[in-house]
Amino acid sequence: MPFRLLLPRRIYDEMLGQALAELPNECCGLLAGRMEGEADAAAAEPPPLRLARVLRRYPLVNKKASPTRYLSEERSLIDADRDARQSNLEFLAIYHSHPTSEPVPSRTDLEENYWDGVMHFIISMKHVPPLMRGWWLSETDYRPADWQMIDL
Repeated sequence: MPFRLLLPRRIYDEMLGQALAELPNECCGLLAGRMEGEADAAAAEPPPLRLARVLRRYPLVNKKASPTRYLSEERSLIDADRDARQSNLEFLAIYHSHPTSEPVPSRTDLEENYWDGVMHFIISMKHVPPLMRGWWLSETDYRPADWQMIDL
């Protein structure tokens, strides 16, 4: 079920720093946190979006080391999963960069989407400053995701 994601500015800045540091290749990573409150489906039609707060960023190693593709290296993914579980966090979003293209899902992004139920952020390094957009992906299409940057 879609949710509205609250992203701390500090974590956003770290994501942009990683994307810049890994140029000319794509970067990738995961965002973990917690859902806030319970959605009351009977209270409104349609029901309001639940809030999800990002608490931790897990930069992953791009095994492909490519400017047009990414594949999360297994060890960094396993370490992120272990830490999130031990911290009682759930993965809320995956992110990657597009070094030279817009922050819009590519055909490859859709075809290789293995992360159902999480938001997808794409950081375009084509823009100065970089431009980031959030999406909900399926196997064949995408739609904008609802997120907000917050200051802590």
